[in-house]
Amino acid sequence: MKQAMFAILVLTTAFSPSTMTFAQKEKVDVGKLEFEVHCASCHGMDAKGNGSDAYNLEFAPPDLTLLARNNAGVFPTDHVIDVIDGRAQIKSHGLREMPNWGKQYAVSAAEHFAGSPYDQEAFIRGRVLILVDYLRRIQQK
Repeated sequence: MKQAMFAILVLTTAFSPSTMTFAQKEKVDVGKLEFEVHCASCHGMDAKGNGSDAYNLEFAPPDLTLLARNNAGVFPTDHVIDVIDGRAQIKSHGLREMPNWGKQYAVSAAEHFAGSPYDQEAFIRGRVLILVDYLRRIQQK
């Protein structure tokens, strides 16, 4: 009986660190994931405008880590939201090369909620705000 108890104690002690590793869930940064999926091809994984598709564009994508610095130290939240969702045109870019993510998210919502009632504007706003929060967090000081 003592040997069985000792064996159980040894096994539980030996496996407890690995069990704890499995029990701890890695937190996912959904804003970063949203950026990597939808923005990094042009803006780069580091958001500095050096994405793999940037060379195909007429105008170089901006360094998104400098938005606050270029706006007297204040992150321009409303403007960034409007640019992402397509409500603001970027005059210096001429024709809008950046995708209108408001329309893209609307299509995504329609596919995701097919046949179910949902608030399309809330869905779009949520996706945009997740992305804007990530951009705010990566600003250079």
